[in-house]
Amino acid sequence: MAAGTQELELFVREALMRGQSKEAIAQALGKAGWTAEQTRGMLDAYADVGFVVPVPKPRASLSAREAFLYLVLFATLYFVAFSLGSLLFDLINRMWPDAASGYDASAAILGPSMRWSVAALTIAFPVFAFVSAYLAREVALHPIKRLSPVRRWLTYLTLFVAASVLIGDMTVLVYNLLGGELSVRFVLKVLVVATIAGTAFGYYLRDLRREEVEGAGGRPVGRGLLVSTAAVIVAASVAAIVTTGGPAVQREQRLDARRVQDLTRITYVVNNYVRQHDRLPPDLKALAAQPGMNLSIVDPVDGTPYVYRAGEDLDYQLCARFVTDTASDEDEYGSDSDWLHDVGEHCFDREAKP
Repeated sequence: MAAGTQELELFVREALMRGQSKEAIAQALGKAGWTAEQTRGMLDAYADVGFVVPVPKPRASLSAREAFLYLVLFATLYFVAFSLGSLLFDLINRMWPDAASGYDASAAILGPSMRWSVAALTIAFPVFAFVSAYLAREVALHPIKRLSPVRRWLTYLTLFVAASVLIGDMTVLVYNLLGGELSVRFVLKVLVVATIAGTAFGYYLRDLRREEVEGAGGRPVGRGLLVSTAAVIVAASVAAIVTTGGPAVQREQRLDARRVQDLTRITYVVNNYVRQHDRLPPDLKALAAQPGMNLSIVDPVDGTPYVYRAGEDLDYQLCARFVTDTASDEDEYGSDSDWLHDVGEHCFDREAKP
């Protein structure tokens, strides 16, 4: 404890023992040059209880359990903020594609990213809400816990991170404005970042100010904010599920991707076979029967064999039955893809390249 602070504590205790009111002590210390925060912090250390000597209030202490809860709270806060921002970014990319980078708005790119964001929010936000509500009840029962050192440190760290994000966000906005590169989706992304970071900054700054004004007895706030955030997360998650087609469509796309992988593997093995035998294989069974070859030549769902037709010279066909359509919109999967297909049986013309 610094010498000045120790002198202040001795003065306050001596004045209270002599029957001086807290208001009179605060006025005297203010005239002497002590700040209101220093004075209030020292006076709030004593309870307003009539007794022959000043009665100290219990002071906040750091416990491992309390540190764990606040670390979980703020860790899930950062995780939720990042995942929500990522999900909204993906939805913006999907709804307002950029002609200069159209592939980044495709279902093949956004599907896994959206699924990850929805999964992260589904798990992390309920944990954040539960821990937040639990700590709010703890603070309501024991107001002194609002002065927890770990809580204050993590709160100020969150304010620093949020302020840094806001400054960076506005800097990027001005930079692109000066460069004439503003677009609808860019402005929407800036608004998303500003809203998420600004909400966190405003809430925790308000919480700290409330604490400074009302002391340890201030009520926790934020239930309305939790409900609003939950509504935004639900709406964004539903939009993502609708955009990606839901679990059933995702499974069909994965099965078709598996079929394409099988056919791609077959082309590699055909090339190797031609290099060794200087001719095309007679059929897929002969291709798969080669020593040390682990080759899938049947459909992964119903076991129907893939179709292989040897043509003239080194030309051949590979056919499979698909349940999704990637040929109707080449931008979805890249215009240079060699494996675009429609629904039903689709054949690909290939040439062996030994």
